[in-house]
Amino acid sequence: MEVNLGYITVKMTEDEMAHFYANLSDNTFGCKINQYLLITGLDEVIVDKYKWNGLKFEKISFKKIDNDFTGKISPRNLQQELAFDMLQDQKSTIKILTGKFGTGKDFVMISHALDLVLKKHKYEKIIWVRNNVEVKNSSPIGFLPGSMQDKLMPYAMIISDHVGGIDGLNTLISQGKIELQHLGLVRGRDLKNAIIMCSEAENMTKEHIQLLIGRVGEGSALWINGDRRQVDKMVFENNNGLMSAIDKLSGHELFAHVHLEKTERSATAAMADLLD
Repeated sequence: MEVNLGYITVKMTEDEMAHFYANLSDNTFGCKINQYLLITGLDEVIVDKYKWNGLKFEKISFKKIDNDFTGKISPRNLQQELAFDMLQDQKSTIKILTGKFGTGKDFVMISHALDLVLKKHKYEKIIWVRNNVEVKNSSPIGFLPGSMQDKLMPYAMIISDHVGGIDGLNTLISQGKIELQHLGLVRGRDLKNAIIMCSEAENMTKEHIQLLIGRVGEGSALWINGDRRQVDKMVFENNNGLMSAIDKLSGHELFAHVHLEKTERSATAAMADLLD
């Protein structure tokens, strides 16, 4: 079964490259809308990166992030360059990043979301939606006291890692720039002018993803990430919303997807692959 990475790689001779550049509206490779095309020479070294927009191939274009909150952030590898381009493209409203642990799914998404909300003011806030599923074969921590926000806070530590810790996260929540929301309580809501962000979406069914898509109101976008290899319950093995969304929505002009491959967290984190 062919794996959907959100991009394809094509090896070209110099003559084939010249023909490609002279005929950018010719979709010879059958790319879907918003799918990326990586061009290599015969030595298999990447020489160019394009995206099919439905009418022609356009060269990818992204900017580094640089603001007081996130600091300076640049792509660390080829696939992250595609992710930067995807997240900065305002034409697509449903964006999915997939990849194994440590590839930067949350880091890249959260950094862009904060930049769009806090610096560029493209959206009013980030709505963080989580399906509270604990890691497979771990012992549940039991009932958590307090408000819904208190109960969701342990699952929002992914955000706190990128906003200066729990104090930074609480500050953004108090300012109305981040809202924590439980998946089970979003039905019926009309979420406007926000980035609706869902992490660890491998633990969602097709119906969960449909529910989220149906909440996207005027001026909003849905950003999802996950790793199919880290499913924690059998129900998500049999009915995986993340993979269903990629399969069914690829090619739609409002949808984009990139798969990240290289672990960038640390050399130590990359050693996890050695246990496979």
